[in-house]
Amino acid sequence: MAAACWKGVCKRGYAAGEPAEDVASLLDQKADACAQFTTPVHVEPVRTFSAPAPSPSYVMSEELERLEKAKQMPTTIPQDIKDDMQRWRLELAKAHEEKERQAKAQKEGPGVAPGFFHLTVVDEGCGHRKPQVGSKVKLGYAVVLESDESVLDMKPEFEYVLGQEERGTGEVLASVLDGMLVQMRRGEVASITHPVGDLFPSSAPQVQRSGPEVDRAVCEVTLHEIYVTKDCSFEKGAEEVMKEVVKDGVGAWCDNPTDEGMAVIRIEEVRTSEGAKIFPEPGASAMELCASMGDGQVCDALECALLEMRQHETALVTCTNSALLLGGAPFGDSLPAVAQQARALTLRVTLLDYNKGPDAASFDEEDRLPFALRRKAEANRLFGEGRFRLARERYRQINLLFHHLDRPKTKDRFLGKPELFQDCRKLRIDCRLNIAACSIKLQDPKAAKEACDLVLQQVPESTKAFFRRAQAHMQQRDFVQACRDLQRLLEIDPKLLEARRLLEKAKKLREDSDKKQKGAIKCDRMVSKIKDDRTDKYDYLDAPLDMDEMEGLPVSAWAQHGREMLRR
Repeated sequence: MAAACWKGVCKRGYAAGEPAEDVASLLDQKADACAQFTTPVHVEPVRTFSAPAPSPSYVMSEELERLEKAKQMPTTIPQDIKDDMQRWRLELAKAHEEKERQAKAQKEGPGVAPGFFHLTVVDEGCGHRKPQVGSKVKLGYAVVLESDESVLDMKPEFEYVLGQEERGTGEVLASVLDGMLVQMRRGEVASITHPVGDLFPSSAPQVQRSGPEVDRAVCEVTLHEIYVTKDCSFEKGAEEVMKEVVKDGVGAWCDNPTDEGMAVIRIEEVRTSEGAKIFPEPGASAMELCASMGDGQVCDALECALLEMRQHETALVTCTNSALLLGGAPFGDSLPAVAQQARALTLRVTLLDYNKGPDAASFDEEDRLPFALRRKAEANRLFGEGRFRLARERYRQINLLFHHLDRPKTKDRFLGKPELFQDCRKLRIDCRLNIAACSIKLQDPKAAKEACDLVLQQVPESTKAFFRRAQAHMQQRDFVQACRDLQRLLEIDPKLLEARRLLEKAKKLREDSDKKQKGAIKCDRMVSKIKDDRTDKYDYLDAPLDMDEMEGLPVSAWAQHGREMLRR
């Protein structure tokens, strides 16, 4: 017998002998949908299987297992776990107390760390930068009593380093200035109102005269400038050229001059580390000039700094290497005697205006190659003038233009242009060789070896790479490696007289070095008697043979044995 819904709500009928799910449960689930449309029928119960009841022994074994597990279950918490839980509770409570203390400290003022003062902004500042601990700023402040507006302390303009300077007895506490300055921007004027004892030391005459808790005073601070210091050296981390921003420029942080771009600059003054002014001369005005970036019209220190400056920015450029101040403005090819004796020179420079150079990174390979060849010609000129640092930086920038040549799928960009690919590849190899030459001139053998190693990976028989790497080994006094490179070089091209002369010099220096090392050993006679198999160098002709007739004899005896066999 089957039951079906005449309205079509239930799509399936059920038979009494059908081995399916429980019909009663399914009908109950759909009772709300089709009870009023379905004719009630009688359905016989269906038994899917018949299984005997569990035996008593099976029930007893389950009960025993349950009791055994109950015995093993610990009824108390171990002591070590209790200790850990107690320690965690104490740590959580301590952290909660510290959080509450900091939340309350934001309303207390001078007694807390910098950054928790509630400022009353008098005049909004500009820019996004705020001083941090260790930053150098130029500021002015004034402290007046709230009752009669009498001045307790005032400084209109001075330089200050956050967190590193001690204040005088009658001056505002350093913690008060730090706490206000870390929340301010350039040009902002802000004030706070607190008791006099919170603004000055307890021994200050202002506190002794008015009382620490009786009178309240207003401290108004004006942040004139934020000095931002940046390392602009050719070698990052060398700290040879440090730029300190005195006045922020306009535009985005990346709006800077580039290679082949024009920059209009004003060199206002040059001072020594002792403060003596050496440029311009008395009665002369500041120097203004229009320079092409990367062409050496200004000294190397300014070439480094101008690439990091924005329009209308004024900066103090401090140079600790006098060689970076030669070759261009402001001093030309010679430094004054005072500048040569100074530990460092500081140039005050303003970037008045500039025009960006070509955006070579966005060029196709057809356009990159002519640009790179122009820059290589300028770098060659700088090398000939002895400005090796600037020339090496130009070669490095050209090398970066073709960095994608090292990737496996680079040739896909040169499909149908094999000559262009070879020209770009050759240009990059030449620049790396020139980087090595500049590094040798600058007594930087490590950079020279790295450049030569990259060239030899692509051109294993490059004579220039072997020769310049040998020169780098000579500067490092590694005469053994220098001899190996020079011997390999002479195997490739025996006609190089310069390589022969350098090889003779390397051999002589190696012998002298060995003699000095040998003389430094006091127990030379005892050391010479030590027999160490690791120092014995055998030729393959001296290796013993493993043959029936010639076992134990060297390989060189095989020739004599062969002649005797032929005679027979």
